[in-house]
Amino acid sequence: MKHLHWILLAVTILFASSAPCFGQTQCPWMNAATAGGFLGGEVQMAVTGFTADGDATCQFTRAGNMLRIAVHTMPDISKEFPGYLAQCGAKAVSLKGIGNLAVQCLNKGEEVIVGRVRERAFVITIKAEWAGNPPSTPTKTRNPISDDSENIAEQVAGSMF
Repeated sequence: MKHLHWILLAVTILFASSAPCFGQTQCPWMNAATAGGFLGGEVQMAVTGFTADGDATCQFTRAGNMLRIAVHTMPDISKEFPGYLAQCGAKAVSLKGIGNLAVQCLNKGEEVIVGRVRERAFVITIKAEWAGNPPSTPTKTRNPISDDSENIAEQVAGSMF
């Protein structure tokens, strides 16, 4: 009988400790810890729009700041990708070594990085409201378009290969 109590206790601990793993869908391109390092602390994560192709949108938020990663499969790249690039238009700055044809811009107060890996487009949107008032534990103070953002884009594109 003593052994039965220990077995029940072990099973209870196992289920209680693994319960959080069942509730939240993970982002395929970035984890919450990496996003938190970028946004300066613990983040809330939401993953939406999963498709059969593995497309989804991941959004990380912290104190009014946001990092969103959206990935979409394009059946016809030549027709669809220009629409993604249009989010930056003439303001686009080319990014070398990040996927295919990646560009970066400021659009309506948000930093946007658009690119593609094979037939999949990615759009990274960053809204940081701490200009001049950085978070309490920043990895570094961010400029409107920063090396940190390029590092995020490199990670997203790299995870898509």
